[in-house]
Amino acid sequence: MEITQIITDGADCYPWHGYFAILPRKTIGGKRVFWERAYRRKVWVVWGTGFHMEPEVQYANLFEILSMKEIV
Repeated sequence: MEITQIITDGADCYPWHGYFAILPRKTIGGKRVFWERAYRRKVWVVWGTGFHMEPEVQYANLFEILSMKEIV
């Protein structure tokens, strides 16, 4: 199944905050960050038709956050 929706303002969701990536992490843009400054947030992802939701932690670097379309 694929992700159909990402909920960023629901219960138990957190905004972007600074994080130092000691272990390799995959960012929202598909890049790998390792041993450098990154950002992370907790969101809810909806799988398939909308009946299954799970929490997920997303990682990004500063340029990926600035290029997101939801921030105006």
